[in-house]
Amino acid sequence: MQILVSLLGAQGDAVARATALGKLLTARGHSLTFLGDFPENALQEIAALPAQALKQVSDQKFDALLVAALGGPERLAAIARKLPTLVWVQESFLDLMALKGDFVHWVTLFRHAKRIVFLTERQKDKTFASFTSGLDDKIAVMACGAPADIGKLRVPSEKEHFGVVMHAPVLPHKRQQDLIAAGERLRDFNLSFTFIGEMQGMGGMPEGMRKIVERQPERYNFVGYQTGAQTRALLAKNDLYVHTSSDEAWPQSVIDAAAMGLPLMLSEIEAFSKVWVHGVNCLKFPTNNPDFLASSLRMILQDDVLRHNLSVQSGNTAKRFSGERFYGALVQMVEGLAP
Repeated sequence: MQILVSLLGAQGDAVARATALGKLLTARGHSLTFLGDFPENALQEIAALPAQALKQVSDQKFDALLVAALGGPERLAAIARKLPTLVWVQESFLDLMALKGDFVHWVTLFRHAKRIVFLTERQKDKTFASFTSGLDDKIAVMACGAPADIGKLRVPSEKEHFGVVMHAPVLPHKRQQDLIAAGERLRDFNLSFTFIGEMQGMGGMPEGMRKIVERQPERYNFVGYQTGAQTRALLAKNDLYVHTSSDEAWPQSVIDAAAMGLPLMLSEIEAFSKVWVHGVNCLKFPTNNPDFLASSLRMILQDDVLRHNLSVQSGNTAKRFSGERFYGALVQMVEGLAP
């Protein structure tokens, strides 16, 4: 099959999942073309599949469309009318309905799709119901799968220094500034903070937070976009995963960090409400409250038993989500699109 993979508007998680699936598809003899704008190291990862990348769809013939990131809905809706289509949905419905364009295009895209895969719990609100009314026979729900051997990447060690890591593009609603502000309240700890993700909104970060980062690059390290393998290597070097977003679906890095046995601290948002339970397999904190986040960080840093228990339970939770099952099912769905 000649498969067009749309990564329009993609962030690192979507690219990582699409290239992981691409390895399986190309190994089975399928030809992939990726549509989108990509950082240089993402282009290198795509080329290694081997696959090609396009910014615009040409007259090239394709057998199927795989929508791996929801950007450019009017373009995707037009293509989906012509090709059998599989859509992955990671974004929350708040993103889809309020932030990402014309409702009519999303409805058109979903109506024409042969299969729709939700990578997080489906929201059972009125907006969701209206958006997917009559589509239940097309819908599958699967959390992002972690590679089977990912736990071997990290070897926990006892040390006085703690590395804190977060993976999300720098955008206002990802709220990296909350973690920076919390870090400044914990100057009595030997901490370093690694922020993985495209630096799209550094200009929108509060000036005070930017100045803190500029003064202390050894403490607050923004590494920019990383491929899936690079992200996992950085996760493995740290001791605690924190996610501060005010609106989010399940990032791949949450599952990957859990599979490595990192203790998780997650914001109290809908996407994390079912599987991730405060005090059981993670700690939760309200968004836009650096004081609360700092207190929670202090508690987990000072309590070795709590840290160990959260590490064990996050790893146990991650075992429920097999990367082999996840990508194997996606391969079957993609191949099921063949005319």
